[in-house]
Amino acid sequence: MPHVIVQNCCNDASCVTECPVDCIHPTPDEPEYATAEMLYIDPDVCIDCGACIDACPVSAITTDYELTAEMAPFETMNADYYEAVGSSADRDHPFTDPRIGRKRPASDAETLSVAVVGAGAAGTTW
Repeated sequence: MPHVIVQNCCNDASCVTECPVDCIHPTPDEPEYATAEMLYIDPDVCIDCGACIDACPVSAITTDYELTAEMAPFETMNADYYEAVGSSADRDHPFTDPRIGRKRPASDAETLSVAVVGAGAAGTTW
């Protein structure tokens, strides 16, 4: 598990909007958010990008290898939450592709279109 939310979570969900793979739950759009004491990071979906760490106003998120002995139980708590409710990769989220665990574009087109915007070297094609 790359990241773990520890006890001092303030539950303001600023980390939820920053997560590029939608692995932090419950979100404010989910019914259990209203009664949740903390949020949880899905260990199977987290890509270790660190966006949640930067967004957390109370420094409640850490990497699994930086857990202290007091914080170690929270690694199990995060994993247990997703064992009970199901992985966020399995959730029916309109923008999450469970095959790759990342947000997908609005269309399901199999081809990728890329545009390079800029001048000079940024617009050069080889």
